[in-house]
Amino acid sequence: MSTRPTDANSIKRGSYILVDEEPCQVLDLSHSKTGKHGHAKIRMEVIGLFDKKKRSPVMPSTAKVQVPLIDKRNAQVISLEGEEMSVMDSESYETLSIPKPANEEYLKKLEEIVNGGKTAEVEYWIVMNRFIVNRVKEMDI
Repeated sequence: MSTRPTDANSIKRGSYILVDEEPCQVLDLSHSKTGKHGHAKIRMEVIGLFDKKKRSPVMPSTAKVQVPLIDKRNAQVISLEGEEMSVMDSESYETLSIPKPANEEYLKKLEEIVNGGKTAEVEYWIVMNRFIVNRVKEMDI
């Protein structure tokens, strides 16, 4: 798996962690100290990157959590095919077939650019051997 362990106490808002084997972004977190002999707890509000489900894990501040390793890359869109699109990586020039953006706004912008005869560029992330499109823009050629 492409993760690394870290202390729960070092997690900040906007960080990414694994909850129930799903990579999630931390939206909010709060620290609380229980009693005289209790351990401090961290309560987080997170949202899944792929399933968009909200979760609220609670854990001791000394617990170890898994952080997914995120590989951020740019690619030029070659074609749109059904639920997937063919892209060419900007660094390695490798051609990949990745899922279209799940975000409706990104998908609409992508289709407008491609159907308008222009070239689109996407920023895609590889998280735990899964792809997610995080940005769409028109390329200046």
